[in-house]
Amino acid sequence: MRVINYLSFSSMSLFEMSPEKWVEKYIYKQKERISRNMVYGKQLAEGMEKDEMSGDPVLDIMMVRLPRYDLADKIIEDANGIEIVNRTDGKTYKVPFLTSGKEKIPLVALPDSAKKDYSAFLEYKTSTRKWTQKMVDESGQIDFYATVIWLKTAKIAQDIELIVVQTEYAENGSLRPTGELWRYPTKRSMINVIKTTKRMKSAWHGIQQLCESELL
Repeated sequence: MRVINYLSFSSMSLFEMSPEKWVEKYIYKQKERISRNMVYGKQLAEGMEKDEMSGDPVLDIMMVRLPRYDLADKIIEDANGIEIVNRTDGKTYKVPFLTSGKEKIPLVALPDSAKKDYSAFLEYKTSTRKWTQKMVDESGQIDFYATVIWLKTAKIAQDIELIVVQTEYAENGSLRPTGELWRYPTKRSMINVIKTTKRMKSAWHGIQQLCESELL
């Protein structure tokens, strides 16, 4: 029994971390607990997507400093892809897919900012911890997006960058930007793509088996 009709990075990573939490979120629709940093990051992402100020003066200054490309937080579409209904906005999209035997796995990816030809993309983060180049080079989220772009274009994006807006906790417990912006260029290769396609297939088939055992 199929509960989901596509694979996203958030679904894949949650399944790998905890199949039980995946069931709670995707089958029983329980709200996932999110950190204040995640809430702040969403505020940043929505401001960048809509090109609107957030009302937080320091965050708005940081948003102005962030580089951006043509597309903001848009699902990667493919005219030759598979039609899916996005769970977040209820809209229909044609998305790239990965072939696994006779099965086609639809993939949903939303880079924070990308060139129209997907030769480059940016990902933004807000974080209280300091990222390292090694963490960026090993980011599964960037692997996922780069792989979906390769499936669409048959090319590996040449310019990829993770940009971190550094945050800290104030004395009252609220979160605020420190004013520091860290930029980490990174590269992906066919080795990354191959490893990620294996990871996608494993998660997809594992999720299908989990759904069958949970709902039958």
